[in-house]
Amino acid sequence: MNTENDLSGDFDEDDRPSKSAVKRDMLALQDLGKTLCDLPYEKVKRAPLGERLLEAIGDYHKCKSFGAKKRQLQFIGKLMRQEEHEEIQAWVNGESVEQKLKTLHLHAAEEWRERLIENPALLAELIKAYPAAAQENLNPMIRQAAQERAANKPPRNYRQLFQIIYRLIEDQQQQESP
Repeated sequence: MNTENDLSGDFDEDDRPSKSAVKRDMLALQDLGKTLCDLPYEKVKRAPLGERLLEAIGDYHKCKSFGAKKRQLQFIGKLMRQEEHEEIQAWVNGESVEQKLKTLHLHAAEEWRERLIENPALLAELIKAYPAAAQENLNPMIRQAAQERAANKPPRNYRQLFQIIYRLIEDQQQQESP
């Protein structure tokens, strides 16, 4: 006697996913939509999104009340089902990697600036790490930044030194990864 509740391990391939699985997928898409909404709108415009979804994200930014934002997020989640969400997720991940890399470069530039002001002899080490630094006239700038700091003057050269070092780091990164 074979009952319907027999656990023989045979599954019908035409079975639909469970309600729980559908809900998990829906919430995951809604979370992806929330992540898109948390990014600046100008950045989201560059994402591989459909026109309706982009418009819905713009409307989300216009919403003021919590309830309106929650309803708009649900609508964005619904629109996400029609989009290539794997491609969008890859774009979002790439943006976060890009942001993390930029933050690392900012920290590296700050560290180099501080080290150079403390010990100007490290300029040779900077040139070894970033050969394009040899073309910049950094010695006087380092000296003036140290003098500005000691005299408690506005940090014009201090900032300019940071900008040059940051640009050197960014340029080398772009050369290394096409």
